[in-house]
Amino acid sequence: MCENCKYIFGGYSMGFVIFLLLIVVLGAAGYATAIFMTKKQTKVIEELTEKKDKLMAVPIADTFYTLKNLNLTGQTKRTYETWQATWQTITRFRFPEIEAALVSAEQYTQRLNFVKGSQISNQASQLIEETKAEVDKIYTALQKLLDSEKKNREELEVLQERYASMRKDLLAHSFSFGEALESLEKRLSYLELDFTKFNTLTNEGDHLEAKEVLGRIETEMQDFEQIVEEVPKYLKEIEEEYEDQVADLKEGYQKMVEEHYQFPKISIPAEIQKIEEIIAVAREHIKATELEEARQQLDKVAREIDQLYAVMETEIEAKAFVKRNRAQVERKLNQVLQSNRYVNIEVDRVSQNFVLSNNEFNRVQDFAKQLEKEQEAVAYYSKALQNQQVPYSIVKEHYEIVLNTLKEIDENQLTLVNTLTDLSQQEKSIRDGLDVFELDLRNMKRTIEKYHLPGLPKEYLELFFATSSRIEQLSQLMNRVKLDMTEITGLNQTIEDDVEKLDIMTEEIVDHAQLTEYMIQHANRYRLDHPEIDTAIQQALEQFNHFYRYEESLAIIEKALNQVDPSSTQRVRENYQAEKNNSLFF
Repeated sequence: MCENCKYIFGGYSMGFVIFLLLIVVLGAAGYATAIFMTKKQTKVIEELTEKKDKLMAVPIADTFYTLKNLNLTGQTKRTYETWQATWQTITRFRFPEIEAALVSAEQYTQRLNFVKGSQISNQASQLIEETKAEVDKIYTALQKLLDSEKKNREELEVLQERYASMRKDLLAHSFSFGEALESLEKRLSYLELDFTKFNTLTNEGDHLEAKEVLGRIETEMQDFEQIVEEVPKYLKEIEEEYEDQVADLKEGYQKMVEEHYQFPKISIPAEIQKIEEIIAVAREHIKATELEEARQQLDKVAREIDQLYAVMETEIEAKAFVKRNRAQVERKLNQVLQSNRYVNIEVDRVSQNFVLSNNEFNRVQDFAKQLEKEQEAVAYYSKALQNQQVPYSIVKEHYEIVLNTLKEIDENQLTLVNTLTDLSQQEKSIRDGLDVFELDLRNMKRTIEKYHLPGLPKEYLELFFATSSRIEQLSQLMNRVKLDMTEITGLNQTIEDDVEKLDIMTEEIVDHAQLTEYMIQHANRYRLDHPEIDTAIQQALEQFNHFYRYEESLAIIEKALNQVDPSSTQRVRENYQAEKNNSLFF
């Protein structure tokens, strides 16, 4: 063989060896994995099998056998048979189903079908957990059945001791239960019947029904103990509280009758009898140990007693009020009547000089009529009190109304008098104001004339002459025999507003005219170099001299100056204001 051939053959053999080694390694890895998964799955199956065996080892069958020999009856027997049927279903179907699943899982594992084996193992685990829950429930229930007789006997002993104690206390304190004693003894006899029924059921093997009877005995004994505790309290409440209060009401009513109190809206004796009847009904409920019904009746008694006390206390308080305020009512009534007569005279006097436009005469007459009614009512109740024919509460109510009415009338009459008094003061004030108005107009006229203005705006002249005419009209109104102050006051207010407006307009006209002249004087220095200034001066003078529009004239020249010398207009204004402030006269 040539050297080249050895090299080629040798290279080929090396690759093949590596391939074979790779296969061996992979096979070893797969084998190892299979062994690991088999062991893991087998362990799971073994654990599940152990759980299944523990379930099957629970001594439920023995417990059923023990219970069967107890000769169960009634509800206990029915419960026993229900659990027995459930257990038979588990032993006949559920355990074989679990066993078959575990065998199937083991077979799949041996065949290396780990996925299928795991699925069946999970199913078997779920079945085991469900079965365990049912088995535990059955076992617990059976143990309760086994223990029921023993526990019932233990509870019976405790209840019998309580019963004996209850009967002993009842006999020892029988005097405190009154007529309810008979009903309480009947309740004890009913408890004795329940004890007898318990023994019968226990002897027959129906321990569950016997347990229910014990529960009923417990409830009845609790009710009995509560009744025994409450009955003496209820009887004491009736005897020491309500019956004493009824006696107090009777005594108090008798005294009030002797003192001539009146109760026309309610019959106190009838209401007291009604309360006594309710107390009797409550006693009957207590006798029958019907405490809830008795409580309702006693609460009703409390409400009825409180209402009667309130009625009687109302009359007592009303009497005190009437005695305390009777003289005051009469005195206040006479005072307001006297005031009414004075107001009537005052209205008549003022009406000689003034036109009264607020229905003053009718108002005074209405006051008088109302006072007459109140006077009659007060006299009626005074007589009724003397004859003991009226409840004090009714008189009190009327007195309160009368006092409020008198207060209202008195305040209204005082307001009316003050209004009449104000008429004279208004007259004097307006007469004094007439001279001031005329002086203000003369001062405005002198101010305008002082500055030798070429003319005045039309609206200023119209307002000036209109105001002068109104002043003359007001003077004529003030010279009438009877003054209409409503008309006079309205005209006077108009004049005040107009004079104020005229004063403002006068100052504005003078200010605008003077500033225009000062602005034009200042602008003359620019008119040769600035034709627009010359034009503005001409336009301003036209508005000033021909149309007397001093504000428009000032605006024209001020606008032109601002274009040439922006700061000049402000200086002119400041100089003018300083000159104005220093002047002694406007």
